Amino acid sequence: MNAASMKPVSRRIAGLLAIGLGCALAISSASAAYPERPVSLVVTFEAGGASDVSARVVAKALSEVLKQPVIVQNQPGAGGRIGTRRVAGAEPDGYTLLWGSGSTLTAAPALYPDEKYLATLLPVGVGALQPFLFVTTPATGAKTVAELVALAKQKPGQLNFASAGIGSSNHLLGEIFMSATGTKFTHVPYKGAAPARDAMIRGDAQLMDEVTATLLPQINAGQLVPLLTTSQTRDPELPGVPTAAEAGLPDLAITGFFGVMAPPKMSPELLATLSDAMKKALLSEELKKSFASMRLDVGSGSAEDLAGLIARGRERYSKIVAERNIRVD
Repeated sequence: MNAASMKPVSRRIAGLLAIGLGCALAISSASAAYPERPVSLVVTFEAGGASDVSARVVAKALSEVLKQPVIVQNQPGAGGRIGTRRVAGAEPDGYTLLWGSGSTLTAAPALYPDEKYLATLLPVGVGALQPFLFVTTPATGAKTVAELVALAKQKPGQLNFASAGIGSSNHLLGEIFMSATGTKFTHVPYKGAAPARDAMIRGDAQLMDEVTATLLPQINAGQLVPLLTTSQTRDPELPGVPTAAEAGLPDLAITGFFGVMAPPKMSPELLATLSDAMKKALLSEELKKSFASMRLDVGSGSAEDLAGLIARGRERYSKIVAERNIRVD
């Protein structure tokens, strides 16, 4: 990405931070006694998934730092937008926070431009990072991105790309892949990552991307072939798999993430208190072990880092949605 193209992203990052550091000046400072009662951490997806499980690990660590219970509250629906809207309308007193997912915070604004409340949420800190992995099937004979691209160009529209649903992060990443490589796969949306993965194993699709943890057992069993990772560095468990940048596809260097977001108009003092608590919570050895078992990388706890992830994701997803005229019902 050149210097000129970085300017819009830098402005978005600055804008996200300025909302919290400037617009909240009229709000009274947080009490030195905060928190005086339990804190709610809203998870916008069902119990049992990666978002929920990771939130509970963070909530436990935050409880120890804040010396008050941090209680996970699941409020699923509409791809995470229902729970997110709730937090956007909550009092900025630090007692209602959001465990936001990358898909909701970056893909949703590109697909649902009327969801303006998303832009009002304030970043507190990055909690976890979750890179995506692109895979194909042994039946294609492709072991590299270049080999699969060559095959796809020989059979335009004849190979299928499986995703967890229209408008999902992996759907948009697949569209970026096709745009960047000049290939044409037929998109086949499924109701979740597991059905999409099963379709790959059956041979009904030849390309998909999903978080590494979902695909690693099948890769180790020889049922799927890894092509590239969207992380900045290679996965230690898959050292032979190049990063997106190494594969010549820098636009695919988009990492999934989870982070704590706060309601609009929260005071800078309270935001700073919460960000500091996040950084301390992420030092927990128990948290690190739990995240490792889920194949999540521990985040920095930084509000600026979270603002950067959101801004870059929104920019790239907005570009591909407009370029390929993607619409959701």
